[in-house]
Amino acid sequence: MTRVIFPWIGGAALAGCAVFFAEPLRTYVLTGSMLFFPLLDRHWRLPDLPRAPRDYALWLALLLTAAALLAWQPQHLGYALATLFTAALPEEWFFRAYFMTRLQETRWGRGWRGNLVTSLLFGGLHALTRGWLVGLAVVGPSLVYGWLYQRTRDLPLIVLLHALSNLVFVMFLGRYFTLLIYGGER
Repeated sequence: MTRVIFPWIGGAALAGCAVFFAEPLRTYVLTGSMLFFPLLDRHWRLPDLPRAPRDYALWLALLLTAAALLAWQPQHLGYALATLFTAALPEEWFFRAYFMTRLQETRWGRGWRGNLVTSLLFGGLHALTRGWLVGLAVVGPSLVYGWLYQRTRDLPLIVLLHALSNLVFVMFLGRYFTLLIYGGER
């Protein structure tokens, strides 16, 4: 029974952290929880790292793309590092490598259903911390990350893609999204 329930306890713990802690403590608690909770589950196994040359080439392409964007607009370097270490890495580690993988061990969590449930939880956590519009907005990218992770099992690829997409969003779309949400108040 705990084998099936343990990942849900992790999701509930994250939701509790999102509700009961205020910034900046919330970010630290959520990041730590996402990184360490999976290690407490004795039924979960660390994901293997892909070792094919194609995998290394994809990682390098994403890193070079980020480097080119940051060379063009270096003022975003701090954000790029922060989103890598406090968003992309812990979120993909917990939601894709842990939660979705464990969910797929159940008969109702396989394939697209597991990805959908994981993405809805991912969006819900963002809704609790950043607002419902942001929560809804991240479900789409989460479905893409989940689909790609199901196909490749390449966690570094998903982490780098997530960090790069956050960087691209902030550099090119963030101002317009903020105007849409807040009507130019911020």
